[in-house]
Amino acid sequence: MHSIMSKPIEHQQPAVVFRLQYFTAATVANKMSYSGYTKYTERDNATDLSNDVNLLQQRLAQLETANLSELEPTSQRSDGESVEPVDGVETSVPYQKFIDYTARNTATELDQGDEVAKPKQQQLTPTFDQRTDHLTVAETDQLRQKLDTAQANKGVLWAGVISSSTQYLIDNHLYDPKTEACDQQRIKAAVRHSMGPLLKANGLAEKGFWWGDIQFNTNHIHVHLGISELSPRPDKIGYRNGKRVAKEARRKFTQPSIRSIKSHIFQDLIALEQPQAKTRKLNLEKRLGVQRASLRQQLRQTVGEQQLQALLASLPADKKRWRYRSNARDMAKPKQIASALVNQYLQDNPEFQAFQQTVQALDQYNAAAFGQRTAGRTAHHKEAELRERLTNALFKACRELPDNEQELTMAGLAKNFTTVDIEANRQRIDALRQANRSQPTQGKTKELRQRRMALCQQNARAIQAKVQQAQRVLTRLSQESTPFNAAEREARTFLSDRYQQRLTLAKLKLQFPWEQSSTERQQLQDLTAYFTDVVNVPIDKLTAPQVAKMQARLAAESEFNGGSVVSGVTWSKLRPELQQALSEELGVNLAKPHQMRARVQAITKQQQELLRLKATLASYKQALPPAVVQQRYQKIERFNDKIKRNKKAPARPVGSQ
Repeated sequence: MHSIMSKPIEHQQPAVVFRLQYFTAATVANKMSYSGYTKYTERDNATDLSNDVNLLQQRLAQLETANLSELEPTSQRSDGESVEPVDGVETSVPYQKFIDYTARNTATELDQGDEVAKPKQQQLTPTFDQRTDHLTVAETDQLRQKLDTAQANKGVLWAGVISSSTQYLIDNHLYDPKTEACDQQRIKAAVRHSMGPLLKANGLAEKGFWWGDIQFNTNHIHVHLGISELSPRPDKIGYRNGKRVAKEARRKFTQPSIRSIKSHIFQDLIALEQPQAKTRKLNLEKRLGVQRASLRQQLRQTVGEQQLQALLASLPADKKRWRYRSNARDMAKPKQIASALVNQYLQDNPEFQAFQQTVQALDQYNAAAFGQRTAGRTAHHKEAELRERLTNALFKACRELPDNEQELTMAGLAKNFTTVDIEANRQRIDALRQANRSQPTQGKTKELRQRRMALCQQNARAIQAKVQQAQRVLTRLSQESTPFNAAEREARTFLSDRYQQRLTLAKLKLQFPWEQSSTERQQLQDLTAYFTDVVNVPIDKLTAPQVAKMQARLAAESEFNGGSVVSGVTWSKLRPELQQALSEELGVNLAKPHQMRARVQAITKQQQELLRLKATLASYKQALPPAVVQQRYQKIERFNDKIKRNKKAPARPVGSQ
């Protein structure tokens, strides 16, 4: 046996590491030969042919004899009689070393008639391959000839190293630090078991071949691998700029196949007496599969049909493109919509949180096995895979929807008026509008018309429900034991009038136009103008009657808050519920009560000035020079931004700069 350096035991080291590089005949021309690499991998000062001990069998034998009395040369039986010596066995040899001797993997092959006495071509080498643990000298010569042929045919040579942490080898009875014995046979079997899938995954199943040698000349026991091909794999045919081009076969091994070989070797080398370690990853993977299936099933039950209809409208006509990994330009928008639905579904989802915990446990397991550099990689991959499956599940659900050109009723669409329903209908309308521009159909046009009418009713119903809830709160406050003070009675009157106006407007919007009288139509027009937002109203659509109604609303708000900062309702005397109701009705964020009157009055004046600017520009736009029109537009835009900021931002403390 060659002298083997004792291996240092390092902690926090990956259990299995695999590195691989490749050489081509062109890059190594006149520098090295492929066949010369075999001499490097099996050199005597790195390998050890005789150091091959079945440490697992040795461990089992130790456990089997643990209850027996220690075997001594002069030991006696329980009846006091001496133990007679056995011919051919030295009773002075310790029992432990006898186990070591019988457990040697190479005992049968290497000790029959002294290996050195054999003809040279029949002598065994430390090199192993897919067929045997020890190639003969003649077989290694044949291997070198194959490598010469591969190099002459311009095949590729891959040189790899599989390294294992010493602690991992000790834990799984592959290396004994006391005797420095190594179970090469099990290591070779694990490598052999994983090489087939590796070659197949990289297109080398037919013409590829490999060999390996276990080396001991570094701090870690490692396997040197050589992989080559008798002839180059055929080029792949592709197209570039419409022309047929040949693309060289991939030389770098795929990352999934590299991760797979490390995983296979790690699992294969786990000792049989550690079933919990061997099944832990399998259990985590099974749990992950169950959680993934549950999330996928619940997704279809959670996402509404209107949301699916909006997604369906954005999808291209070619259903073959309806997949997550499609890079087609017309799939960008559908993927964005589907991604938003998946994000909304996963947010605060307990099932997803449990999935993340399982993924984290699996990630920690893999980091311990393959190194801390891989930490987070499993979690990222598994979550990305989940999102891909959920997105594809949404596309599949769109395939199962009835024809989107079927007749839709406005009442059926308008009966759902939650924020999510309204947004889904709005997205569907936008998608239909875009689809109709490129491929107009009668069915899409009809659906677009129905959905627009339904959207108006959805908004009206949503406002109606909100105002009715506000009315109930106001009624409850009025019925409390503590009576309203003067300021609260003034606020109640203002809110009651506004709530009644908004309910009347919602009721008129829910009526069909052909059902309304001329008086009702005029009332609908007046109330719509009355509650039109000054900031968002388009200048080109402003009319004199509309401006008059908006001015009336702003005047009522100004009067309620006082014509100046020294008059009007006293916000500090209002109950918190009334303060909140007023701030919502006036569209201004609630700040400190003693500042609210002045703040609302200032914002009201800004809106009155903005309305004056817009009305003036709408009336005299045609007569004004273009430069003046541009200046007016810029001034209006600044007013718009200022009012938006003032409505959202809380008031600054008095005396602040």
